[in-house]
Amino acid sequence: MVSMYKVLFFLLLSVGFINAQNFSFIAMSDSRGTDNGVNSEVLSALVNHAVKNQPDAKFVLFPGDLVDGSKTDPQSTISQLNRWKEVMQPFYNNPNMVAPKIWLTVGNHEIQHRDDEANFRKLFPEILLNGPEEEKGLTYSFDFDSCHFVFVTSDKWYYGNPEDTTDDRRDWQYINNLDWLENDLISAQERGTKYTFIMTHEPVFPTGGHLRDALPNLGKNFTLPADTSKLFHYKQRNKYWDLCKKYKVTAHICGHEHLYDRLSVDGIYQIVAGSSGAPLYNFNPKYGEVLSPDEGGFELSYEQAIPYYDFLGYQHGPGKNSQISEDFKGLKAFEYVVFKVQADRISVDTWGAFPKPKSFDTMQPEIKLIDSFIIMRYE
Repeated sequence: MVSMYKVLFFLLLSVGFINAQNFSFIAMSDSRGTDNGVNSEVLSALVNHAVKNQPDAKFVLFPGDLVDGSKTDPQSTISQLNRWKEVMQPFYNNPNMVAPKIWLTVGNHEIQHRDDEANFRKLFPEILLNGPEEEKGLTYSFDFDSCHFVFVTSDKWYYGNPEDTTDDRRDWQYINNLDWLENDLISAQERGTKYTFIMTHEPVFPTGGHLRDALPNLGKNFTLPADTSKLFHYKQRNKYWDLCKKYKVTAHICGHEHLYDRLSVDGIYQIVAGSSGAPLYNFNPKYGEVLSPDEGGFELSYEQAIPYYDFLGYQHGPGKNSQISEDFKGLKAFEYVVFKVQADRISVDTWGAFPKPKSFDTMQPEIKLIDSFIIMRYE
């Protein structure tokens, strides 16, 4: 049965934008850790700080990797997601926010077993079901004031044959329903949307530990020439970005990289808000850079990264930042990002805390403003 909330929300969509004028929203992701799948200490500190210091925020966007998940025990993943909801209660209980208060989709860690998608929908029944048939509750969109928001799952479970468990596998680092997305963006444009935000778990342009995967999905030990499978994922990523350009998307907001960073390509921002508790990564290695013994994760050495840089068109070599754009800015910090919507611009403030020395998953006590920038509205 469709909840009264969903009926009301779809009614509001049908008659126009919710009238909110000059509102704020928060983006954060990747909060997995060791407390029943959650880094409760870091996530709780960020949530409580946001509730206290961002009274104008109307909702939170959370694109995946809420918890650690399990490859073998879906009940464990359910337990972890319930723990995450407990830690997020200050948001759910915040009277200043608009229901459902937290909008979200899965990351790769929530999709590790064939039962995970159905369980996720049951745990978050408030999420809209207006996406593609096979991605309902994972891919969807909504309007708020002058903004259009689209959650697109980049990590899901694939059933080659639902009766054959040997044919089951994850279908990740991949955006499948581009036709649905384009039709959704066309409809939003026809309604007069001023700003459009698309959220996926995976980055379009990997910036740190996930250079080998994310949406380009080039895999381990990549060498040229790229094979057919790698070219398929790379071209699918490019088709997605072409849609962002065509329909003047304001920003792509994502996680997966356990870092904070921002960059722009073709006038569109990619903002990685991927460090709400998950163990921090390093950024793409620069020329002459060597990881110290207490660092490391999925990161490659500079020499290992060169084939990826060459294929993806990243700037690398002496004096280069080893990223796709020169305006890249990144900080290795735990954070949440606040977007303040105004008539002609979006003001973006990032609040965060740096890790304790030699730690990947504990943070220093002071949460402070660590970055601010402006996104101007397309004319």
